[in-house]
Amino acid sequence: MKYPLNLLTILLFLFLSLGFRNDFYRFGIKSNPVFSDTSLVDSFYTLNHNKYIWINKEQKLNEKGDSFLEFIKNARYYGLEPEYYYYKKLKSISEQLSEINDKQKRRNIAEKLEKKLSLNYFQMGKDLNYGRVDSVKIFTRLERKKFSIDLLKYFQDAVKNDSLLKYLTDLQPKQTEYRNLQKALVKYLDKTVLSEEKIKVDPYRSDSVRSYDQARKALFLHQYISDEKISDTLFLEALRKFQYDHGLSSDGIIGKYTARALSKSTLDYYRDVAMSMERWRWKIPREKDFLYVNIPSYQLKFYINNKLHNVYRVVVGKRSKKTPEVYSKLNYLVAYPYWHVPRSISVNEILVKAKKDPEYMTRNHYEVFTKSLQPVNLKNVKWDTLNRENFNYYIRQKGGYSNALGLVKFIFKNKYSIYLHDTPTKYHFKRDIRAYSHGCIRVQNAIDLADRVLKYDENEYNKDSIEVYVKRKIEKKIELNKHLPVYIQYITCDTDADGNLIFWYDIYNRDKKLKETLFSSSK
Repeated sequence: MKYPLNLLTILLFLFLSLGFRNDFYRFGIKSNPVFSDTSLVDSFYTLNHNKYIWINKEQKLNEKGDSFLEFIKNARYYGLEPEYYYYKKLKSISEQLSEINDKQKRRNIAEKLEKKLSLNYFQMGKDLNYGRVDSVKIFTRLERKKFSIDLLKYFQDAVKNDSLLKYLTDLQPKQTEYRNLQKALVKYLDKTVLSEEKIKVDPYRSDSVRSYDQARKALFLHQYISDEKISDTLFLEALRKFQYDHGLSSDGIIGKYTARALSKSTLDYYRDVAMSMERWRWKIPREKDFLYVNIPSYQLKFYINNKLHNVYRVVVGKRSKKTPEVYSKLNYLVAYPYWHVPRSISVNEILVKAKKDPEYMTRNHYEVFTKSLQPVNLKNVKWDTLNRENFNYYIRQKGGYSNALGLVKFIFKNKYSIYLHDTPTKYHFKRDIRAYSHGCIRVQNAIDLADRVLKYDENEYNKDSIEVYVKRKIEKKIELNKHLPVYIQYITCDTDADGNLIFWYDIYNRDKKLKETLFSSSK
């Protein structure tokens, strides 16, 4: 239906005056301290002597306006949705302006469009730097960085230097991981058609023929193969590449986690990247030297001067004992550590095993103490009479190769009492999904990590020192000169050394709520 121009003008005016403002409130501008209604925009135009930025003398979008509208159209390159900024509505209004013959009416609507574009500029600036969500408390316990950008001055400088879009993209986080994600996302979007279409893939154990037929369809959907009927050799090569891209063993076997990864849509994967970029926008800037654990990747990385020096496989907390996100600093190491068993593990696990096996405690080198730390003879403990309520003992495991903490542990202050440590249970490191601990982080080749930390620390102790204390069966606390920062985070997307996207399985299901928040209103 084609509306008369006077009716079109009225509709446009009402939308710009009422609906648009309410929509911006709904998406969080009003609740964010950076914004107060449209006062920031009004202040800008007052300081700019009401000169237009986006509109030309003919009351149409100028080159800057066209470029910014195109930038909004491509907001997904930055993990944002065009409809966060009402792209379709703005585009429609800009096109319809030329149909309004009444100059005064066109001028009025153009003026409002000008200010809405500037409001969008402020909003995108905040979103790119600080993130979309107003509060991160339901998503993470980590401290969020402060939003310290003076957007009014920033916009003025961008206009003055005629670099509006460059200034906008420069607001993004500086972390290497974020920048690499953004670049990889551009490549992904340029080669991928985003769709909600999914191919349900079953693990091969249920029906291997059906499973591999489904996998062919899924790999075609995700553009890993150009034809579902390619040879088995090329199909398996593509399947192994897909597994690598999802942090799984490239064995060509469609197990449970490979099947889950294949069963997602391209839109799901885009949103996974967008959520990871959102999480990076919350992070406080890091120091140049640090230990970094990304929980879903099951890796610990050692950075010196922002350069990756070493990577270690880790085991993190199981779903019922999740490893928390933590920012801290390494205080000291302990060679040949005792394991001071938490009460929850004592009553829920060790007590149960001791009741079933009288030799369990002795065989595993456990010691028992009273609450006042007086040693108790294991033969005098009546395990069958003990339960959660009347268990008043304290359990400690002697140091050594069978100790649950292995031969070294790394201590940093945190309210969860977690730490990094060695382990005698090595076989878990061979698995793709390594969530088996009670919350602490087990490190493969922990002695090597200790050696490198001590060298970085310019410490008087080294790997040989640790081995001496192990041989002498002496627990030794090694104080550090430099308190190396420790960052334990939860990010489900990353990039490899070649800049390709890597998707980690969301082991703690933490992306679900964030996905609902970010995309429930997107179109």
